[in-house]
Amino acid sequence: MVLPNNIKALLFDMDGVIFDTEGLYTEFWKRELFQYLPDDPDIFDKVKGSTLNDILTRYFKEEDVRVKVVAAIDNFETTMPFIYIAGYENYFKTVKEKGYKCAVVTSSNDKKMANVFNRHPEFKNEYDTIITADDITLSKPNPQCFLLAAERLGVKPEECAVFEDSIHGLNAARAAGMFVVGVATSNPYNIVKEMSDTIIRDFNDIY
Repeated sequence: MVLPNNIKALLFDMDGVIFDTEGLYTEFWKRELFQYLPDDPDIFDKVKGSTLNDILTRYFKEEDVRVKVVAAIDNFETTMPFIYIAGYENYFKTVKEKGYKCAVVTSSNDKKMANVFNRHPEFKNEYDTIITADDITLSKPNPQCFLLAAERLGVKPEECAVFEDSIHGLNAARAAGMFVVGVATSNPYNIVKEMSDTIIRDFNDIY
């Protein structure tokens, strides 16, 4: 995979792109969402890439239920292993050596990120900026998060390449006017390919 010559910054989604966590989230949300929304079996596909606040606002109207769901996900995320997607660490080292600016743009909140930093102390200082759900007011597929990352990095949207796996994230990257690298880790390859400028199965696909 060769990035366009004008690209100066790489924006990485986190779950399903940097860390192999989407399968874990699939099981968690299927369990939690089905418990409260049993009549919508496809609900998980609708929330992939969304912030927790967005999910709570759209699908959990009762405050006592929200409290239970938040407690469940907080407990769940404290035990997550946060294992890197195949090939990511080597690819990230290579692009940093080449001088690309790098950002994490995630729908996860700061509380979740504290768990990441606990597992990977090096993570916080490896990136030029980290955008979380607590930095934005509009969830993906709105492009706000990616545009904020470009602003913080001091680059134009068209100078950014976004690495994304979720449908909401891919739509957000497109809406931001950025080069889209689809990562086919959590959605069907053909669907991700249609929404991307180029596609990889994981970072071992990059030579």
